[in-house]
Amino acid sequence: MADKQYKQLGCLDVQPSGGCGFQVRAETEAELMQLVATHAKQCHKLDSIPPEMAAQVKAAIKTVPVTV
Repeated sequence: MADKQYKQLGCLDVQPSGGCGFQVRAETEAELMQLVATHAKQCHKLDSIPPEMAAQVKAAIKTVPVTV
């Protein structure tokens, strides 16, 4: 097995008081942002992520090692 670097984000990392327990990992930031947008639409009824929230999301993304 090998370690790879993935991007990780939790809903509570962006909205500590109003988020949920959603956590996601993806190989790229673009893939992670797509998954976050889908989550925001399905669970939080946001048709799109406002620019200020997108900036918060990008600032909260962590890079973590994942064994694959």
